[in-house]
Amino acid sequence: MRFLIVEDERHLNNVLFDYLNATYPDCDIDQCLRGDDALEKLAQTEYDLVLLDVMLPGADGFQIAKSIRQTSQMPILMLSAYSDEENQIRGYDLGIDEFVKKPYSPKLVMKKVEAILQRSKSMDEAGLETLGILQFQTSSHKVWIEGEETKLSHNEWMLFELFVRNPGILFSRETLLNKVWGYDYDGDFRTVDTHVKRLRQKLKQAADYIETVYKAGYRLNRP
Repeated sequence: MRFLIVEDERHLNNVLFDYLNATYPDCDIDQCLRGDDALEKLAQTEYDLVLLDVMLPGADGFQIAKSIRQTSQMPILMLSAYSDEENQIRGYDLGIDEFVKKPYSPKLVMKKVEAILQRSKSMDEAGLETLGILQFQTSSHKVWIEGEETKLSHNEWMLFELFVRNPGILFSRETLLNKVWGYDYDGDFRTVDTHVKRLRQKLKQAADYIETVYKAGYRLNRP
């Protein structure tokens, strides 16, 4: 197993190194203090997980995440003092797997690492991913509940994928409307509510994975 730590604060970089080394004693760990150095390593090596700070000299974390996703699906755990919703969503839009706010507990980071690696193992050769009692396949837009396929419309799939790629992130109705239907859509927020209701119905036993947050929006909670 091989990890890359990209963090310009040397002390934090070394703390993460020590925790990874203790948790995964047989792993190989590369360390970078600059974004441009990280890009050079990523051009040469495939990692099982990249721990990526946002504020970096040379190239920032968003640039690095974008570069990774152009050629690879290697997992990315983003670490940042930019903890507002906009920057978190920006990271998830670039394809990161998890976002941890600074300051953080190294023990929490290790739990996130463990969860990401476990999810990576859950993807089989057919590209199936598992979330609780759900299985889904991005290439075919198919979803199965306890082995039984449920058919989603295009917009239902768009909502579903947005939720499962951003677990725990609260999306307002306005954000969902813009991301799924587009900024020039003339409909109102009832469109979102109707589609979420239909999506829940189709998810059957997994309907409660999608939580309604009163007067705020919706989010997916891990089962």
